[in-house]
Amino acid sequence: MPQSERPVVLALDYPGYRKEARIDELALERHGVRVHDLLPSPLPRAVSGAAYAARLLANVPAGTGPIAAVAAYCASAPLAFEVAAALGGEPPVIMLFDPQVASLESIRAEYRARLAELGVQLDEQEVSERVDADTLAADPERFVADLTDELARHAFAALRAAGATESEIAASATQMVSAYTDWFSHLVAAHHARTPTWEGHVLRVDSADADPAGYACTARHQRALRLSCDRFELLRADETRVAVLEALGRPLESGTRERLESCPAE
Repeated sequence: MPQSERPVVLALDYPGYRKEARIDELALERHGVRVHDLLPSPLPRAVSGAAYAARLLANVPAGTGPIAAVAAYCASAPLAFEVAAALGGEPPVIMLFDPQVASLESIRAEYRARLAELGVQLDEQEVSERVDADTLAADPERFVADLTDELARHAFAALRAAGATESEIAASATQMVSAYTDWFSHLVAAHHARTPTWEGHVLRVDSADADPAGYACTARHQRALRLSCDRFELLRADETRVAVLEALGRPLESGTRERLESCPAE
């Protein structure tokens, strides 16, 4: 099959180091599927789901090929619906792996975690005051700016306390603030993403330690699997790969099903 005719999966898998496996570890290319990463650097700074999706799709080259699916990991799940809806035409399959909602509580938890990395501990009341629900709803751009400004202030202080020079502080802090802005913009856009009843197919694959109640969506056709593997192995598990290829209508390599008989999904 010519390259231009191979089905394409648009992947929403936030960049950066993590211990959990990534979507590209499913090695779908070996089965005639092309995977296009929607989140290369630089990342959008949009704070609504629709605007974020539009900026991602603007970077997809013309003639990429038939879009068969939009795949998303974890907190990127709500954005998969925005991307898929913006494509128009025949609804692609939406594939969700350990999906999570980008709730106010989860954003607060992320903010607390980033502060803790800088040696700052806040109680729940302090975090609630700084990560304000009203600002998130009414002025999400200011919301992101307020969080990153506060993180920047603590980053500068931490670097000075560690004995860094002013030039080192400027370089390091600028990089850190850019990363914080990217991440919180992503979360806020996901928070404001629309998750309608999807007219096509949704494949949802959860690991054994995921909370299925942590994310809800409805679709005309939905297949939900809960696997025996943990979160770290979900995106390199054979069971996940087989489910994805089946959803795409791709043939399985010889012997794959036999290898899976000893470790079926729950």
